[in-house]
Amino acid sequence: MNAEIVMIGTELLLGQLVDSNATHIGKVLAENGIGLYQKTTVGDNRARIAKVFEAALNRADVILTSGGLGPTEDDLTREALSDVFGKPLEFRQEAWDGITAIFGFLKRPATENNKKQAYAPEGATLIKNPNGTAPGLICGDDRGEIICMPGVPRELYAMLEDSVIPYLRTKYGMHGVIHHRTLKICGVGESWVDSKMGDLMATLSNPQIGVLASPESVRIRISAKADTIEEADRMIDAVDEQVRARMPGLIFGTDNETIEGVVDALLQKRSWTLAITETFTGGNIAQRLIAAGAASFAGGTVERIDRYAGQNMKHAALDAANTARAVHNADCGLGVVTDPATKTVHAAFVTPAGNVEWDSGYPRMDPAMQTRGTVLALEHVRRHLTA
Repeated sequence: MNAEIVMIGTELLLGQLVDSNATHIGKVLAENGIGLYQKTTVGDNRARIAKVFEAALNRADVILTSGGLGPTEDDLTREALSDVFGKPLEFRQEAWDGITAIFGFLKRPATENNKKQAYAPEGATLIKNPNGTAPGLICGDDRGEIICMPGVPRELYAMLEDSVIPYLRTKYGMHGVIHHRTLKICGVGESWVDSKMGDLMATLSNPQIGVLASPESVRIRISAKADTIEEADRMIDAVDEQVRARMPGLIFGTDNETIEGVVDALLQKRSWTLAITETFTGGNIAQRLIAAGAASFAGGTVERIDRYAGQNMKHAALDAANTARAVHNADCGLGVVTDPATKTVHAAFVTPAGNVEWDSGYPRMDPAMQTRGTVLALEHVRRHLTA
């Protein structure tokens, strides 16, 4: 089978909302081996929604939609669904009972327009929505079927994984899984990573390798299709080993691991604490360690970007690291300071077992460059701790 996604909502076309639902749907479909060939976004217009549905039914077995199932006048998905399949909307008492039960739990009265959410095309299947008032809908004919889900992410995510995917797997006799592992590397570029393993990317088919770059890291995604997750993991292990052999010591983590979490674990392993002085990164290093719940983080200071201008920057970074270490009574100090005149970041990491220093340039001062500088500093700390 193959699927298409139709995202419904004028706010998506106007850029007022980030379309995270389509990303999530695509990810879940891929994990279940369902081919996805196209995504369309359409505004809140009944005729245009119906036209998009008609076109999608000519290409795909299943169309998954998000949005337009609310109680307001511009929620028009169920009406467009009725038009496409030529089935009149009918009131469903069971849907209305579920809606009023939710409002009763909230100790609020259901308004008259909420009844709109209890209507569905004749013969359509309702999908329970335990997290909201809008039931999902499944409606189809010999061309294919359209599965409509709410636009609220919390509602859509649960409905997709708890109801829609099990329904599709059963109906289409789908077996097996597509399983992924993501290896993370930072401090090098996407082209460098490609130069080390481009032949693997070109020749492997199952598992497959993909590379995605971001300001934080280069992510190497290994995907395998197998009957079980355990079997897929065994297939991935073999490729994982090859990738690591080509970039020894550079993979800092997998999947949901973060560079700050890895650094914290390495520091805790030595029972060391870390204090920081930052200029260019603006407190981002400390913020990430705090968000990660880093037990090793002793404290930090943010200085003006030109705080060390005119000084010997090599000494300035070391001085900043040692000052942070002394002020916060920490075992280690990290100084990340800037020379705005040369657009250079100077950094030093001081530990009881030795120090390391490095420089990096920056073309401009913006959040992306600060993120890059933050990750690079933490990566240098990680490499020093694992040397």
